[in-house]
Amino acid sequence: MPSANTLYSSPDLYDLFSTGVPGDTGYFARLAAGAGRVLELACGTGRTLIPMARAGAKVTGIELAPDMFKACRDKVAAAGLERKVTLHRGDMRRFALKQTFPLVVIPYRAFQHLLDVRDQRACLECCREHLTRQGRLVINLFDPNLNILAANLTHHGSAARNVGSVKTPDGGRITALATRVPCPEEQYVVEDWVFEKFDRQGNSQWRKSRVFSLRYFFRYEMEHLFELCGLRVEKLEGGFQGQPYRHGGEQVWTVRR
Repeated sequence: MPSANTLYSSPDLYDLFSTGVPGDTGYFARLAAGAGRVLELACGTGRTLIPMARAGAKVTGIELAPDMFKACRDKVAAAGLERKVTLHRGDMRRFALKQTFPLVVIPYRAFQHLLDVRDQRACLECCREHLTRQGRLVINLFDPNLNILAANLTHHGSAARNVGSVKTPDGGRITALATRVPCPEEQYVVEDWVFEKFDRQGNSQWRKSRVFSLRYFFRYEMEHLFELCGLRVEKLEGGFQGQPYRHGGEQVWTVRR
């Protein structure tokens, strides 16, 4: 299974350009502090995991990609959080930790890298089995914007969009451009990201490309999927400040057994 982080060629690029959704780290940190113990799937380099540990929770993280796993382990050590964090290299579709958690989280689109319904169900069923009786699973997805999808279909894909530009310590910069092609028959989008490093004079030093796919989910499709997997919806929010759900924004699901 492709990790949620394989679009990046290195953990460094992941940290530069995977900045999450506004407010998400604080949201998960508050949940973790209240729960005391938490399991995070596809924890990457620890962007969400470390704030949860700093909030006082004991955090278990699962990450499949070896480079991301190592980067997360190094960051945890540098932060002095080894006693608060347990890391496992593993697959979010199939894991057995022989313990349950009052909180399981899948932040920042990670679940959307599971393109196949069997994989989606396998992941959710594993989550259910690792929840305490009153435990909660929290998942963040983007809500499909039909206007954007229709425009991409009409033009056979999106024009290159500027994802960001970040200065580097040597005075240069790294830029990221992305294009998107929807596949409505299979209900996913294919994204092609191109990273390019420029020196301080503006000369290109290297260019790297990554292609990945993201499955998009409609609101009632997710409700049905949760029900099939023995999970009950507690609430659906439209963001990390408690906003109501709105089409084309965020889906922040809280579900329980």
